[in-house]
Amino acid sequence: MKEWFSPKELSSIAGMPSTTQGINRKARAENWTVRKRTGVRGKAVEYYIGSLPFDVKKALFFEEDSATYMVSPIEPLQLWMTAFEQLTGDEKSLVAAWLMRNGIKDFISFINEQQKDN
Repeated sequence: MKEWFSPKELSSIAGMPSTTQGINRKARAENWTVRKRTGVRGKAVEYYIGSLPFDVKKALFFEEDSATYMVSPIEPLQLWMTAFEQLTGDEKSLVAAWLMRNGIKDFISFINEQQKDN
């Protein structure tokens, strides 16, 4: 999985500045992890995926070859956030209300019961 991205690569993502200068300005303002690009003359830099905003990581995740991610472990929180973001507004409300009413312990019990039934 690719971990470092150039400003030019990031400028193609919806919602991001469209110029490398805009990307660099945003990166400085948000304190992204940066390193000098190797093998390139001048001040070329690249940014670490772990320091990018969630929406940018999500966009990069979906642009990459999905088979790469099928074999790579995904952080449980990242998996939950990605799945939750794909729900409709009504579904998000329903899940949140259920969790608030029943708690995570009952949620885990419910999942375990479903696995036994299948």
